[in-house]
Amino acid sequence: MESEVIYSFEEIPYTKSAEIYRLFSQGRVLNKQRYDDVHGCLVDDDLFTLVFNKIRHFSLFFKHMGYDLKFDEEGDFYFTQDLRDANNDESDDNAMKIQSILLFIGRYYSTVGDLAQLQDPMFGLKESDIDALKQDDLLTSSLKALRVDNWDKALEYLTTRSLIFKVSQDKYVLSKAAMTFLNRLIEAHSAFINIQD
Repeated sequence: MESEVIYSFEEIPYTKSAEIYRLFSQGRVLNKQRYDDVHGCLVDDDLFTLVFNKIRHFSLFFKHMGYDLKFDEEGDFYFTQDLRDANNDESDDNAMKIQSILLFIGRYYSTVGDLAQLQDPMFGLKESDIDALKQDDLLTSSLKALRVDNWDKALEYLTTRSLIFKVSQDKYVLSKAAMTFLNRLIEAHSAFINIQD
């Protein structure tokens, strides 16, 4: 008796697979939660759930495409890394921009509130915070050194990578992935300062 073989590609809707591929090819992360504009809160992302439930399929799929699919357990997000060269300049440039922008936001916000509020849709980064960032000449010139024209472009850069969510016209919240990155940067900076002492 011949058993029927079920291929994982037949189990997963191609539209969802294509959406996941596009997301990663645009340099985005796939968060466990996304911001739902209709309900005004964070909700579980169905694409994340699909990848989580079919991890073997997606790991092999991306490996065949030349990428390593990675999961950050602390931040509850997936990302891909190019298998050819984990140290390529474009990745380093993107990482430097992301880390710097997050550090700039964290540096400012630590003076006006609790950093955890950056992830809370009730608080987040408000218009007054964005205006204050724009007024800081040192941060603005630092953005330009990163080849980011201004704070609007910096926020757009993080938004297109699913690191922050735009929750209203002039309000943003950081994703759990962004908060994880920010906390790691702060810990690394603290460890560096402690070594210097």
